[in-house]
Amino acid sequence: MLRQIGKILLSTLLLCSTLAAVSSCGSGGVKGKEKDIEGQVSISGAFALYPLAVQWSNEFQVRYPDVKIDVSAGGAGKGMTDVLNGMVDFAMLSRDLHDEEVEAGALAFVVGRDAVVPDFNSSNPYASLIRRRGITADDARKIWVTGEIKTWGQLLGNNESHKINVYTRSDACGAAQTFASWFDAKQEDLIGTAVFGDPGIAQAVQKDKWSIGFNNLAYAFDPQTHRPLEGLDVFPIDSDGDGQISDTEDFYATKESLVHAIEDDIFPSPPARNLYFVTKGAPQDSATVAFLKFVLRDGQKFNEPAGYVRVSNKALNDNMKAYRTALRASDKKVNTTDDIVIIFIGTILLLVAIFSGSIFHRTLNARRIYKQNLSSAFMLILTLSSMLLLIAMIAGLFVKSLPILQENSFWDLITSSDWKPSQKKFGFLPFISGTLAVTFISICIALPLSLLTAITLTEYSRKFVRKFIYPALDILAALPSVIYGVWGILILIPITGYTLFTASIVLCVMVLPIMVSLFVEIFATVPQDLRDASMSLGATRWQTTKKVVLKKSLSGIFAAVVLALSKAMGETIAVMMVCGSIPAIPKSLFGGFYTLPALIGNNYGEMASVPLYESAIMFAALILLVIVVIFNVLSRIILYRIQKKD
Repeated sequence: MLRQIGKILLSTLLLCSTLAAVSSCGSGGVKGKEKDIEGQVSISGAFALYPLAVQWSNEFQVRYPDVKIDVSAGGAGKGMTDVLNGMVDFAMLSRDLHDEEVEAGALAFVVGRDAVVPDFNSSNPYASLIRRRGITADDARKIWVTGEIKTWGQLLGNNESHKINVYTRSDACGAAQTFASWFDAKQEDLIGTAVFGDPGIAQAVQKDKWSIGFNNLAYAFDPQTHRPLEGLDVFPIDSDGDGQISDTEDFYATKESLVHAIEDDIFPSPPARNLYFVTKGAPQDSATVAFLKFVLRDGQKFNEPAGYVRVSNKALNDNMKAYRTALRASDKKVNTTDDIVIIFIGTILLLVAIFSGSIFHRTLNARRIYKQNLSSAFMLILTLSSMLLLIAMIAGLFVKSLPILQENSFWDLITSSDWKPSQKKFGFLPFISGTLAVTFISICIALPLSLLTAITLTEYSRKFVRKFIYPALDILAALPSVIYGVWGILILIPITGYTLFTASIVLCVMVLPIMVSLFVEIFATVPQDLRDASMSLGATRWQTTKKVVLKKSLSGIFAAVVLALSKAMGETIAVMMVCGSIPAIPKSLFGGFYTLPALIGNNYGEMASVPLYESAIMFAALILLVIVVIFNVLSRIILYRIQKKD
């Protein structure tokens, strides 16, 4: 019955849309002509292509104002995940497609070329020597992979003993993969302090005089002057390995000269590479098709001014062949939208029938009883759903983790430190230990500070002071975690670097206002009569606080610490921005490390289309969830025993 109702509704909608199309044609509008194009186009993905995609979208919207285009950067992998899940129309991709992505229906169109370039801080005392000598692929391998070259003296052939501060990307991305392939490596082989995104690595190199890193071409040069960014300089590549940059190898002064070198195949490939727009199957929406045609035709004139290489005629022909092939294949696909709509309509009708059932009862009392029973059942369902949600999350993550568990034993996964996904080696011990270390260090710092602050506010401070402090605490507790991450980068990183200590301080500052607010609320529940009784017996204010307030609030304090620990353990973005993302067991407060949330945040988007890698990331999420659940259960048991003693 529900299926028939759904089909009738669908038929009505189709008839209305057909009549609307016919009437629009009759009124003089011709569907499909460029002047009538309207709709929405969404794009996400690689940082490398983002500046050019924004320019394309702006120019296209000037020509077709009825089309809205949304462009967001987040890494090549995020774009691939979004497009394969149907969340966007185009993914910006800065690497070649994986086989798994092709099997999932990904279709890539070459829209330009650029390069990933090594760079260094322009304030380096040996900047002129660096520009004359350059760097070879072998040098890069010894810096980023084997670690044989550790000092600037080893690299430049002089007596400088200062260490090379090496930076790499923390997020799985096309830039790092392309750069690593220049010296026959993979991104997972790259060593050094890892930071998120192209802007992140550029800023890290700009702030560190002895640093070396790599960036997409668009992020190494100033978009206005077309010269290297202030504080940044491109490390010339010595292609022939003769130890000096010849005139034919010297094309790094401006963005245009480097672009022409890439176009003429003078610059090595890799790290030169193709850039792609990726769709899931052949695009058929009029706005999407029109935008793609614009990018491949008129939009190409914006490539070189923006610092990119135009698409060759051969690549354009290949794009059209791929599009036609995919378009023919898409005609054979089965549309399952009808079933989804029918299920949705059926669910709505069922809910309406349940909630309107009281109208069939004749007496007022019967209707009241029906509504009461329905409310009780509804509340019971909501209560049980909270438990079922947790069970469903654990079960879902476990199912997603099965491929990695079939390849490796559980014990090997959680005790191994070897993280080499391309070799099917997934050791989670560095991430587990990093998560626990930063969580407990931050809580150890935050607990006494928050406790003393709360005592001062509730027991010693005047009322007008609390009026100013409490709103400030609420604001700090509500701030997005990315704000704390930015604060850590701007204030702490120049002093303490990308270390466990830095991340612990950032996390401590994050949970501090939450803990203070909780402690204040807990102390407020202690009856004032108990304080007065203690003071009347001759106890000092501190003795009253220690013997009465703290003792009475012990169970609440413990519960607040548990809540803060749970939040700190699952924190992602702030820690990810300052941890250095080095997959090694933390051995020092002033060394880089990695956490489970950062591993998920950095890699899930890029690797969601690679089944085994995706399973590994899901297993990381499962580990994190299980750790939090176990910790909370144990905490509840301890809390119960504390309350029982009281």
